[in-house]
Amino acid sequence: MKNRIFLVACLLALAGLGLTYSNHFNNPFHFDDAHTIETNAAIRDIKNIPSFFSDGTSFSSLPANQAYRPGLTTLNAIDFWLGGKDEPVPFQYHLSIFIVFLLLAIALFFFFNTIYDAASPHEYNKWIALFSTAFFCYHTANAETINYIIQRAESFSTFMIILGFLIYIYFPAQRKFQLFLLPMIVGFSVKEPTLMFVPLLFTYILLFEKETSLTTVFSANGISNVLKTLLMVLPGLILGGLLFAYAQHKTPELFTPGGVSVITYLQTEAFVIVHYVNNFFLPFNLSADTDWRPIQNIFDDRVIAGTLFIIFLLSIAVNASRKKESRPITFGILWFFIALLPTSSFFPFAEVLNDHRPFFPYIGLVMATVWGLWLVIKKQETIISNPLKRYALISSCLVLLVAHAIGAHHRNDVWSSGEKLWKDVTVKSPGNGRGWMNYGNSQMAKGNYAEALIAFNKAKELWPYYSYVHINLGILHASMGKPVDAENYFKSAISLDNKNPETYRYYGKYLIEQMRSQEALNILQQGLQLSPKHRDIQLYYSMALQSSGGKNMRLENMIEQLKTNPTADGYLNLSLEYYNMGDYEKCIEASENALKIKPDYALAYNNMCSAYNVLKQYDKAIEACSQAIRVQPDFQLAKNNLKLAVDEKNKQKGK
Repeated sequence: MKNRIFLVACLLALAGLGLTYSNHFNNPFHFDDAHTIETNAAIRDIKNIPSFFSDGTSFSSLPANQAYRPGLTTLNAIDFWLGGKDEPVPFQYHLSIFIVFLLLAIALFFFFNTIYDAASPHEYNKWIALFSTAFFCYHTANAETINYIIQRAESFSTFMIILGFLIYIYFPAQRKFQLFLLPMIVGFSVKEPTLMFVPLLFTYILLFEKETSLTTVFSANGISNVLKTLLMVLPGLILGGLLFAYAQHKTPELFTPGGVSVITYLQTEAFVIVHYVNNFFLPFNLSADTDWRPIQNIFDDRVIAGTLFIIFLLSIAVNASRKKESRPITFGILWFFIALLPTSSFFPFAEVLNDHRPFFPYIGLVMATVWGLWLVIKKQETIISNPLKRYALISSCLVLLVAHAIGAHHRNDVWSSGEKLWKDVTVKSPGNGRGWMNYGNSQMAKGNYAEALIAFNKAKELWPYYSYVHINLGILHASMGKPVDAENYFKSAISLDNKNPETYRYYGKYLIEQMRSQEALNILQQGLQLSPKHRDIQLYYSMALQSSGGKNMRLENMIEQLKTNPTADGYLNLSLEYYNMGDYEKCIEASENALKIKPDYALAYNNMCSAYNVLKQYDKAIEACSQAIRVQPDFQLAKNNLKLAVDEKNKQKGK
């Protein structure tokens, strides 16, 4: 009967989770979803999946954001394919993310239960584990991660970490084969913090298998246990280092993580951690895009307060490690800090904090908080033995879960439209120029130009050198019938960030609307050179060609110039123009002309290889790319194209 009751409770918890997130499945794409999904042409053909593992260029349509996360790009491509439409369908993405979230919930229950049993076996541990799982999954702050589609990386990589623990714990006889590292490899392809599995596993083994207190790690026995544990996780450490180095090698040079100096970022993160802990207990000030800025002064009150707070938490962890039964508190606190290391330590990010980042770290806070309260309750035997007190405790737990569920349901509604989301940001993070700009976008979409102008001007006041503000001011003034002002803003956007293809995308679109197709072709060509897989720039380029009657004056000018001044570079540019037009035979011909002038021109060989790949003439592609690499051994793009040609040729043989 007890087992049946528990099973019903588990099913009700899962049903409640479904009800909590029932209003989020049709929430639209937001923020970084635009360049990783909406304008990313690479994910629109599931056959591109093998190429995702070549380098990071397929991750985003923006060169500065092209991190090496092939697993994440693969998930996005699969969901695009499952959506079955010409454009990505948010529902399909949310459905896939939620399925992984449910799997994470099931895995978390077994994980928590194992940790609690290892510390202090008790008949109620499974109930404590169930409550811990529900507390994490219902937590209002975690709605920020589940609603933000591209942050599926957080929930998926977290699931892989927990899965790795379960394989390690439940299949001890297979540990010699290191199978528990397989989920880490898969998770790393989706997001880098999955590598924290190894230090977390080290901590678990040291605390629960070696039964080591942190107060004795410097004793002879403690040092021996640390060394033995290090030896146990050494294969994982080596694998993690190799994965990290490989990803760095595959990351395009144009990738720009942003951020301030390491020291400034590190001292800022001390108080950011206070914010994350505050949101764990009081998630009332969640913001999709905060306005926190780096703290420059190391003696700032916030830096001092944050440092003291970290010391306080670590002292609790050390003290709790003295006894076996309280070590889940130690493990939970250390989990929180270890999980935060990739985003809150020596790796500066453009934003000093995001409220979706603690998703993975919060597992540790849940463990430490729930188990700590349980230890207090166990000492008060009357709470368990007295039916009235016991029901009062259960009711309190249910009230907490319901409160978080309501909060998460509300955050789902906030994420249900751009207007709601960015209005919320302007209220909670009024110093964020991007928030004001995006709120202005929502008003411009409604035709509320006066309100949009106010929001854009506020954004420009806060972030005067942000190119996107100038882009949107250009769009707004064009819509208001002010072409001179509009063009000035588009041009200023390009001057502020001429490496951003979005500046060329919107200026090119504006020029097409102004019936200036030849100028648009020139601008859009520059955008394509920066981001060849940008879906919208490709479409606008085709539109500009059609609007000009199919004539490409840029192309004709190139041909005329080559008649009087034939150069290798000129023919190379001509080959690129033909490639973007889809005339691959002409692309090859132009590249061959470049090679007649400059026989060892690696770029020309690479262009030929790319064109032959599209034409599925893989033997010729392999020959051309091999020549490019012979001339320039470190030519990574040619290596990628060569690999694609070889892989496709092998597939043909397999058929």
